[in-house]
Amino acid sequence: MTVVTTSRKPVPEVRTLARDLAFSIGGEYVTRGKAGMGELLSLDEPVLIVSKSGPFFLIQVFDCGEPVTEIRVRSFAIEERTGSIARGLFVSDRSLYEALMDNIDVAFAGESLSGHRIVFDGTQRKRYILKVAV
Repeated sequence: MTVVTTSRKPVPEVRTLARDLAFSIGGEYVTRGKAGMGELLSLDEPVLIVSKSGPFFLIQVFDCGEPVTEIRVRSFAIEERTGSIARGLFVSDRSLYEALMDNIDVAFAGESLSGHRIVFDGTQRKRYILKVAV
């Protein structure tokens, strides 16, 4: 099972993003606390670390302690979801899809999403639209 956590002292929006990301991919949200990178990366499962770095949100993906990819998110919006919930991430960028496909529940949305975007459904009828920095 994929583990999703945050930086050590996350701002509330980072914590909310991480929790809903874990929900969407069927992963487990783990409160970081004082856990070091060594503890997190020693897990034999994919680990996603969500943080805020300057003007960007950062999602780092690791598998078996090795870095897989790093997603720089310029901004994100939250909309009210109508209709049924869709599990997993929907990405518009083929290279990002290929980097993630072996580690988390992801689908290539291609032309149905404009620009470089990631879309996923969170809890409480939330739909996240992440604008990925290229």
